[in-house]
Amino acid sequence: MDDIIIIKDLAFKYDEKLIFNRLNLNIKRGSFTTIIGPNGCGKSTLIKIILGLLKTNSYLNVDQMILCNDNIKTIRKRIGVVFENPDNQFVAETVMDDIAFSLENMKYNKEEIRKRIDKFTKYLGIYDLLEREPHSLSGGEKQLVALASALVIEPKILILDEALTMVDREVKEKTYKILKELHEKSNVTIINVTHDLEDSLYGDDIVVIDQGQVVLKGPKELVLQEEKILNNIGLDLPFMASLSIKLKYYGLVDKLILDMDEMVDLLWK
Repeated sequence: MDDIIIIKDLAFKYDEKLIFNRLNLNIKRGSFTTIIGPNGCGKSTLIKIILGLLKTNSYLNVDQMILCNDNIKTIRKRIGVVFENPDNQFVAETVMDDIAFSLENMKYNKEEIRKRIDKFTKYLGIYDLLEREPHSLSGGEKQLVALASALVIEPKILILDEALTMVDREVKEKTYKILKELHEKSNVTIINVTHDLEDSLYGDDIVVIDQGQVVLKGPKELVLQEEKILNNIGLDLPFMASLSIKLKYYGLVDKLILDMDEMVDLLWK
């Protein structure tokens, strides 16, 4: 598997504050990667740099293209992104028109536009919102609409920047399962930026950022065993990871188990 994003020696200051100091990061094509770190560590800044919204002289390669003025428009067409505040992404008077906006700009015909809108709004359980005005929706509904707008373009890379903070736990779990299913079917690369390690359970790999550097990177089963490092930078282990480590200490399990059903089956054997 090759790398769809390559960042080398990233240096970036914001108002004279050093955010990144020679940060290096590769994201595998087709991976579902969680980027996590304490508040203020630069997670959202990193996403804006990848999108070309913030300029840097460092080397960035996105989908085999060097990030520069000549390539930025092409790169952005391959990325679907959902930010924490969806109000900044709404451009139309109805949910239907808003989701259709990007597809219209990409010159899709009306039949294909409607087909994609129906598919993804039904997937996300927001089909009944299509005639509503975006400003009339709840925060969670707005985030799901913004997610649908990102998904309909069928991007090569989907970036979620604290994108599900306003939906309740039940809807969040359902949405992550849908994203996992889409990821497995389409091989879309998903980058999920979050402050909550619980969200990392739905992905495959974890990148931990602190003080301008990548401090941990690898499969979630390995990263989540680094309890001391995670705790030292203010990150709490997901419940299942914490439980597994405790049970492993007492010899009741022999590996990190992150699925509740798997844990129950093992303990009841």
